[in-house]
Amino acid sequence: MTTLRSLARHLALEGNIRVLALQTLISQLGFGMFYVIWQPYVLSTGVSVVGLGIIQSIINLSTAVGLIFWGILSDQLGRKRVILVSNACRVIALIALMVSTNFAFLLVFAFFIGFSSLFMQANPARSALTSESVDSNRRATAFSTLLFFSQITNTLVASAGGYLAVTLGYHSIFYICVAGDLVGLLLLGIFLKETLKDPAKEDAAQSTASKLVDYLVPERSLAKLYLIMTVMGLGYGTTYSVFYGTLVDTYRFDPIQLGILSTSFNLTWGVTSIPLGRLSDRIGRLPLLKASWAAAFIAILGFLASRSFEMFLLFNMISALDTSFWLSAWMAYVAEKASSERLSTVMGKLESYVRWVGIPAPWLGGLLYSSYGFAAPLVVQAICLTASGALIFSLKEA
Repeated sequence: MTTLRSLARHLALEGNIRVLALQTLISQLGFGMFYVIWQPYVLSTGVSVVGLGIIQSIINLSTAVGLIFWGILSDQLGRKRVILVSNACRVIALIALMVSTNFAFLLVFAFFIGFSSLFMQANPARSALTSESVDSNRRATAFSTLLFFSQITNTLVASAGGYLAVTLGYHSIFYICVAGDLVGLLLLGIFLKETLKDPAKEDAAQSTASKLVDYLVPERSLAKLYLIMTVMGLGYGTTYSVFYGTLVDTYRFDPIQLGILSTSFNLTWGVTSIPLGRLSDRIGRLPLLKASWAAAFIAILGFLASRSFEMFLLFNMISALDTSFWLSAWMAYVAEKASSERLSTVMGKLESYVRWVGIPAPWLGGLLYSSYGFAAPLVVQAICLTASGALIFSLKEA
C-alpha cells in the first residue's frame, strides 16, 4: 500500500489529477475508437469528400471559438463548471450524430464536437485546473500522466474500433462514447474540486469592441509564445494534415502500414510522456522544448531522406518524441508565465492561434504536394521550424 501511494505521488495521481485520469481512461475507451471511424461513418451516410471537408472546417472553426470562449468563462466562473458544460457539449454532438444521417445533424455534430474543445484537443479550463491542482515541481508530471492514460488507451482500443464498426455497426461505438462521457461527467461532478480562487473581474466600463480586442490580441508580455504557436500551427498543419495521404499516393503504403505508423506514434508518445514530464519538473521546461524542436527537425530531415517503410517508421517514432517532449513542458511553461487570473484565457487563446492558422493549412499542403511533389510540404515545415527554433531558443525559463 505504501509503495502504491509513493508511486501515485511520483505520478501526481492525487486529488483532481486522479479524478481526471479515471475520467480520461473511461471516456477514451470509446473515443479511442471514435477517432478511427468517424470520417468513414460520415462518408457512409452518402456525404461526399467535399462535404466531409466542410464538416472538418466547421470543427476547426468552432474549436477555435470554443477555446477562447471556455478560456474566458473559466477565469470568470470557475474551472469545474466549464469542464462539465464543455463535456456536455461533446455528448450533444454524439447524440446529433446518432439520431440522424441528415446533413444538418452532421453540421450540428461538427459544431458541438469542435466547440467542446475536447476533440483531439485540450480544453483550457481542464488545462488550467490541472496546472492549479499540483505544485509547480510536479506540474509537467501531472500533464504527462494524463497524456499517458489518453494515448495508451487510444493505442489499445484503436484496432477494436474498426472491428466493432464492421461486426456491430458504427452506432455501437457511439453508444460506448456516450456511456463513457456520461459516467465521466458523473465522476467529475461528484469528485472534482474547484481550483480557481480569484475569479477575473469584468470591467463594466469597457466597450464590447475593446473586450473583443482583449480576448483576441496577444498579451504583450507573451507575444513570443503566440508567435511560436502561429508558426508551428502553419508548419505542422501544412505538413502533417496531408502526410498519410501523400505516403499512400507517393509510396503506395497500404492501410496496414498506416495503422502500424499510427500505433507506433501513439505508443511512443504514451510510453515516454511520464518520464519526460518528470524530467521537465527536474531540469526545467526549456531543455525539453529545445529537445522537442531538435526531434521535429530530425524527423523532417529523416522523412525527406526516407525511401522505405522501415525508415518512415523510425522517423515517425522520432516525430512522436517531438510531441512527447513538447506538450507537458509547454503547458507547464505557459502556466508559469501567465498570471493566475487569466491562465485559462491565455491557454485557450494560444491554442486558438494554432487552429486559426490551421484552417487553410491542409489546403496549402495539398496544393504544394500536387504542384511540387512529396518534399514540398515537408520543406515548409523545415522553414517554419527554423523560425520557431529561433524563438524557442530565445525564451527565458519562467
